[in-house]
Amino acid sequence: MSQIRIAKVFPFGLLLTLAALLLSAAFPAAGEAVLNPFLETRMEEGAQPPYVYEQVDFADSAAIMRFKAKTDTRLTIRCYADSMDEKPLCTAMFLPVTKEYRQNIALTGVHTLFFEVEGEGSFLSWQVFTSQSEIDQAIRAERGTVYEDRVPAAYSSTCPQGGTIEKFTYQAHDYYNGEVLYEKAAFVYLPYGYDASRTYDLLILCHGIGGSENEWGMNSDSSRVKKIMDNLIAREEIRPFIVVTPNGRAGKTGDHSAFYGFDRELRNDLLPALAERYSVDISDRNRCAMAGLSMGGMQTINLGIGKCLDLFSAFGAFSAAPTSNTAAVTASVLNANPDLPVRMFYNICGTEDTIALSSAKAAVNGLDRLTDQLNEKNFIVQLVPGAHDFGVWYLGFYNFARLIGE
Repeated sequence: MSQIRIAKVFPFGLLLTLAALLLSAAFPAAGEAVLNPFLETRMEEGAQPPYVYEQVDFADSAAIMRFKAKTDTRLTIRCYADSMDEKPLCTAMFLPVTKEYRQNIALTGVHTLFFEVEGEGSFLSWQVFTSQSEIDQAIRAERGTVYEDRVPAAYSSTCPQGGTIEKFTYQAHDYYNGEVLYEKAAFVYLPYGYDASRTYDLLILCHGIGGSENEWGMNSDSSRVKKIMDNLIAREEIRPFIVVTPNGRAGKTGDHSAFYGFDRELRNDLLPALAERYSVDISDRNRCAMAGLSMGGMQTINLGIGKCLDLFSAFGAFSAAPTSNTAAVTASVLNANPDLPVRMFYNICGTEDTIALSSAKAAVNGLDRLTDQLNEKNFIVQLVPGAHDFGVWYLGFYNFARLIGE
């Protein structure tokens, strides 16, 4: 391939803009270890590769390169540092289902980057980041929806326009003891001004392995879940919707294995009982969502997506437990059900979580590259400082509520 320098394929005005960016971003102040955050080259439509981008400063830390492309067949992008005669710095391979590719690279100092493209498709952009958090921030900007790194203090205060919490009992089958009927309890949040003549969206919010319907604390007016919902609704940041915290064990004895049969209780017992008592439409999956912490995050992935994709379209996994399905398993389910699109799949985990971090990562790593169902608009992975605790989980609930209720 012939080398076409950027000056030959970019309009002169755009070249001057890029030059200004390079002069300001490529040479950080002394002592700074900043890696051109969010510096991005968008290739002019119709321009032909390879492209040359000069003097990119990789500072003194490891980097992550993020490529975005669009193809209906196959597309390969090779990035070279300083010379195309050497081995590529990294190679991004795009198949029809692929929209984004990321690769860690170990390069320091100022280098000239060359891009070579083979195949049919559009090489949309490339970016260089110092951390996953920078990538998260860029994706937020692209989506046009900001999710937060902390719950604002005002959203944990008592709201004058407060909703109500009810204890709800229903008949469920003991799926681990002959399916005999027994009475179970759940707590239900009804938004301020609840009106039975209108239909509300529904969120099933699940607990962890050692908890019950009480673990989220949504059993009194002091509930933080209630306060978050009240404030989001009062500020008109989300549509009012109903939240339910059930006991996620599908058996009277409460054995841990009963967590894995909760999909049957959802389908046969809980959802029908909620529809009979409250103004929700369980026949419309786009009005139903499922989320949970730890073991409840596993249930959201394994049971919500894995077995109840016809019932829910939005999913939130907060520090998903070690038995969660891997990204490959989830992708196979999504690919087998193209007629059941995912409205939102949000994930969060603490970076100091010694229980769930590895499993939470395995559940999502590369998932959007394995299925056409997910993209930067409906698939979010958020890593925040924190352990396996409610500091992460309340943040997860706050962000997920905003995402599904906007």
